[in-house]
Amino acid sequence: MSPPTFDQRTIAVTAERLRRCEIFGSLADADLAAIAEFCREETYREGNVVLSEGAPAEELFIVERGKLALEKRIQIGRHSTPRQATISYVEPGKIAGFSTLVTPHVYATSAICIEPTRVVCVDGAALRDYLETHPAAGLKVMNTLAALIGDRYRSATDTLTYFLSIVSHELRSPLAAIENYLQTLLGGFAGELTEKQQRMLTRSAVRVTDLRGLIGDVVDLARLRPEQIQTDFEWFDPGEVGAESIEDTRLAAAEKGVQIKIEPPPRFEPIVGARRRLRQVLTNLLNNAIKFSPPNSTVTFRAWYEPDALYFEVADEGRGIPPEDLPHIFTDFFRASNVGETPGAGLGLSIAKKIVDAHNGEIRVQNSEAGKTGTRFTVVIPRNLETPEMKRQKWAVESQRVEKGLSQEERAP
Repeated sequence: MSPPTFDQRTIAVTAERLRRCEIFGSLADADLAAIAEFCREETYREGNVVLSEGAPAEELFIVERGKLALEKRIQIGRHSTPRQATISYVEPGKIAGFSTLVTPHVYATSAICIEPTRVVCVDGAALRDYLETHPAAGLKVMNTLAALIGDRYRSATDTLTYFLSIVSHELRSPLAAIENYLQTLLGGFAGELTEKQQRMLTRSAVRVTDLRGLIGDVVDLARLRPEQIQTDFEWFDPGEVGAESIEDTRLAAAEKGVQIKIEPPPRFEPIVGARRRLRQVLTNLLNNAIKFSPPNSTVTFRAWYEPDALYFEVADEGRGIPPEDLPHIFTDFFRASNVGETPGAGLGLSIAKKIVDAHNGEIRVQNSEAGKTGTRFTVVIPRNLETPEMKRQKWAVESQRVEKGLSQEERAP
């Protein structure tokens, strides 16, 4: 990137010019005139870097002419190559450098000129001081800023979700066809297979299943919200969900010769939750356990009840998780430092935590006791969750009580 080049002439920034900015438009003339005192104009060339991600956020930039591209450094896991991705554009009247108004005052993105651009630079420290000592102006600016950030976030999320849904649909269709052909071959319906062919096709089927799961994880990452998960709450048999999750991972376990040992409670009792999502949690945990287990080892799947919660536990005999990585294991795209070439994007555990959090539950991780290998994940689901219908009924009863109470008060002398 070439260094910034701008017009060195001193050009006064007027209150009227600031009024065209999206966050200053509602301020009084006196406020605008005061803020204009610590502003200056700069003109950049195409390709100039106006602000850099991670640098101290010392100035706010108002675009008057031209356009800026907001870019963010993206790295999918610690082993991938970092890349710059354009996430948005800033056009005339809009601002870049929100971070100058918010602690820790570090730019969250970079801003690059994609055409010759004129900006008004606002001294961040001076602006913060002015807004603190003039609370009426400060409240207007921060309220507008909060609304703008919310709108940008929702727009970016909606666009990402829409894009991912289209891409996933286009990818899932051919994958489904490939999976069906593989299952047909493995079932012997296209002729007898040699042992080598059987092994190669089984491995291919597992990889296709992994790829299908990865596509689903990426889409889920963009659209998983607690309120969406909670709308799917229903009564269901957790024993059936556990059996389905084991079936989901059967091929992967068979390929590595891993035995899944099941330790259920004496009797499963129905609970409330998002059935499909909890199956996703258990399947992710079992897949991880199988993936990081040595061949011919055992993965143990347990379930038991406590008075207030249902517990699921998945334990493997693998290499364990380095202690320094344990605090980050549920972070999006995080992969432990000892995974080596094991495939994966680091999304399964972060998605599992989002789902469990939406159930007001817990997901815990710990390595096995000293002298043993392996990792143990524990999922805790409360037994007092309510379906949407139960909540509606409760709300109706409470409303009737309130109305009845008001009626009694109205009849009171």
